[in-house]
Formats: sequence, C-alpha cells, structure tokens
Amino acid sequence: MRTRTFALAVALTVALLAGSVSAQRVFLSIGGGFVGGTFNVFAAGIADLLQQSFPNFNITVEGSAGSAENIRRIQAGEMEMGIAFAGDAYLAYNSMEAFSDGPYDDLRAIGFLYGAVSQITAMAGSGITKLEDLAGKRVALGQAGSGTHLSIERLLRHVGLLDQVTPVFVAGQAASDQLKDGQIDAYHSLLGVPNAAMVDTTTARDAVILSTLELAEATGFFDAYPFYSPFTIPAGTYRGVDADVHTWRDAGIWVVSAGMDEETAYQMTKAVFDAGGLAHMLRVTNVAREMGIDNAISGIALPLHPGAARYWTEAGLELPENVRP
Repeated sequence: MRTRTFALAVALTVALLAGSVSAQRVFLSIGGGFVGGTFNVFAAGIADLLQQSFPNFNITVEGSAGSAENIRRIQAGEMEMGIAFAGDAYLAYNSMEAFSDGPYDDLRAIGFLYGAVSQITAMAGSGITKLEDLAGKRVALGQAGSGTHLSIERLLRHVGLLDQVTPVFVAGQAASDQLKDGQIDAYHSLLGVPNAAMVDTTTARDAVILSTLELAEATGFFDAYPFYSPFTIPAGTYRGVDADVHTWRDAGIWVVSAGMDEETAYQMTKAVFDAGGLAHMLRVTNVAREMGIDNAISGIALPLHPGAARYWTEAGLELPENVRP
C-alpha cells in the first residue's frame, strides 16, 4: 500500500504542477454510498468538480455500503478518498467499537460537507410514536456496516433497545418501499434534510418521524458520543409532519489517505471550498448549503490532511489542537 501511495503522490504532484491536459493522467477513486443516497450525491459532485478543475484527473465514484466501508478501503489502499461520517472517522482513527481491528491511521480529514440527521420513519397509525415503541418491531437500520446502521445501533444499545428490535439491513429507497409494503415497521436514515427516501415515504403515505432527542439526552448519549449533536427538523419539512422533530446529527465529511501529496490535497480543498466550488456543490444538492468556513471542521475529531489544514489556515480559520496535522 505504501509503495502505491508514494507513486500516487508523485504522479499527482507532477500532474498538478503541469496543469495541462497533456500532462500525465491521474486515476483516483472516491467512495460514495448506496444509489440515490447523500454520500453518492456528494461523491459524484466532488468528482465532477475536480475533473473540471484538473483535466488530468480521471475520478471514479465507487459505490459502497457507505461510511465504514469507505474508511476501511482507504486504510487498505483500495481508494484514495471517500465520504464518511465524522463519528465513524473518529472511532476508526482511535480503533474503537466496530473499528477495534485498527489502527486506521491512514485516515485524514479534508472538511465538513453536510449535517447527517438521524431520522426514524414509521407509518401513521402504527402505534409507533417514540423510540421505545420500536421494541418488538422490524426496523431497517441501514445497510450492514454503514454509518446509518452503526449510528442507530449505538443509540439503541445505549438506551437498552438493541436486543428488542428485529434488524433489517436495507436503506434508502429500498427501505421506503419495504415500509410502504408492510415488510418492515420503521426505518432509520442518517441523511441530509430533506432526503429523497423520506420524501417518497411521506408523499405516498401518512407517516411519522420520531423525536429521539429527549431520551438521548436523558441517558447521556451525547456524553458517550461527543461527535453527535442535537438537531431539529422544522415542521413542514416533510408532507404531513406538522410538528418539529427533535433528533440529533452526525457530520458527513470528506476524508482522504494520509499518503496523499500535500499540494494535491491543498489544491483539491481549494477547488471544492472556494466560492466557485461551493456554488457548484449547491447546484448539485441543496444539502451542501452548510459547506464553507463557518462549518469547516464541524464534528471533525481526527487530524486534517496537511494540505487541507494549510487551506483552512490561509482562509482565516484557527485550528483547534485536536484537528491539527
């Protein structure tokens, strides 16, 4: 892996310095998530922008199970970059929980992309109105091993409900379809607000979204997992959901291999987070509306790549100790 990383760093530097179509082609991959999910949208948007900015680049958007798989594949040298949840990145870097087989020391952060909000959806009239009502129910937690799955598993374990639900490992549109067809009783999303799967569910059926914040706070969930933070989904965001939903969120972040050349990471960060790049990302998805210096390191609790740190410092951001390279 280290030989491949060194060769990649040299090739990237040559291509960036040459700055022309005639320069050496550079092949990169970025890990997304399931089709139609927020991860894939961001991965495709970043890939498109970077290929426009650097004609030498040929970037493949890799489908995957999401956050955890992207982290593992970056560590294994199978991908150069990916989208991940800040929580998974923190746990992986510190060899905790599902990542105790680490260390995952080849992982570095570039910056915050969007707030990934925990959303649990059930049918109106099902009797499911709060988290405790999931006991004895079939619940789609997300794709196995994904950030969506791992995050809700943490909450359910923390409040003593994990062994009381029947887990189903589907996500996104598939989860919406199964809920509408009665194959499951509820499903969890860890996505931007609004997201396509939940728009589909709430447009087709009368549905409810559970408020989980009160129980999470009362049981010390945020003390145990400091990378999560409270979030309110405003009333009216989804059809038929006429009251605020009080829940919590993780952060979707852009991560890369530590072996990536500093100049490469700097130029890519600049391309995506300068004004033109932010405008491009907002055209790709309005979920990107929080991107920029105000939220640059929101939720990030592992080192930034030196190239990204250089960009954010030049932009005027004072970096706290825990994210400095």
